[in-house]
Amino acid sequence: MLRVRLALAAGLAATLVTLGLVLSRSPPALVGDNGIPPGRRVSSTLGDEVRCQSGGTVPRGTVAIRVSLAANAGPEVSVRVSSGSKVMSEGERDAGWGTDETVTVPVRRVSETIRDGHVCLAIGPAAEPIQVNGALGPSGVLLRMEYLRRGSRSWLSLAGAIARSMGIGHAPGGTWVVFLLIAVMVAIYVLAACVLLVKVR
Repeated sequence: MLRVRLALAAGLAATLVTLGLVLSRSPPALVGDNGIPPGRRVSSTLGDEVRCQSGGTVPRGTVAIRVSLAANAGPEVSVRVSSGSKVMSEGERDAGWGTDETVTVPVRRVSETIRDGHVCLAIGPAAEPIQVNGALGPSGVLLRMEYLRRGSRSWLSLAGAIARSMGIGHAPGGTWVVFLLIAVMVAIYVLAACVLLVKVR
């Protein structure tokens, strides 16, 4: 009985700590792009290739690059940002992303603004065609790239606005629906804990 109580307490504590850490972080904010217009499908690829193009100005503080590739089950994608012959940042996204018009690749934080940056994108082998969105240029297909850095507000400070957005378009609608769902989840956790304690007596 004591072990069960300790396990439940440890699980609850771990959940609260994890939730606190997540809510204290800031969502990424868009700080720039490479000038290629969004939303236009120009080609497709089965991956297993490297694409390099001008990245324009990559702002200081960039921690992720959002690339205009779409897939149901995307392959591994890696990005390298260079200035001349010097690699300024790089990162990768594991396979399994999809169902969106873009893929966001986390990269090492860019310590200084890069003018006329050069971006190379390595796309792993794909099980199905990947939609490429961007524009056609003299040298071929140009992908749209957006540069993200950490925002100034935490997820917790944005909770009210997020709840209002989630409450739109439902019947019934309103912010209270989101908080009701949270209350229901907490009640289910408490009820499950009580049932478990009763069964192990």
